[in-house]
Amino acid sequence: MAQSEDAFSVDVVRVPGAVLVTATGELDADTAPVLAHHLDDAVVDPCVLVIDLRAVPFCDSVGLASFIAVVKRGADLRVVGSPQVVRLMRLTGMDRHVVLAASVEDALLPRELNR
Repeated sequence: MAQSEDAFSVDVVRVPGAVLVTATGELDADTAPVLAHHLDDAVVDPCVLVIDLRAVPFCDSVGLASFIAVVKRGADLRVVGSPQVVRLMRLTGMDRHVVLAASVEDALLPRELNR
C-alpha cells in the first residue's frame, strides 16, 4: 500500500558549497513529482546536490527518474540512502552516475574523497 503525498516530505537547505535535500517517506509515482519539484528548484546551476534518503524505505522507477533528470542538468549528485535505496541504485547502475555516500558529512566532502 502506497503512502499518500501527505506522508512524504522534502526539506531543502543550502549549505556552503552544496544544496542538501532531505526526503522522508516512500518515493513512488505519487510522491516523485513532489521531490522533482524541489530538485528542479535546487538545481539552478551545475552544483553539488546531496540527497538524504535514509528515511526513504521505498523508491520506484519514477523516483529514480527524478535523480536522472538532475544529473542530466549537470548536478554533481551525491546520495545518502537507506539500504533499500542504495541496493536499487546499485542494481540499476545509478551508482555509476552518482556518488553513494555513507553519511551527509561524507557526501559533502570533495568528490575525489568520495570514490
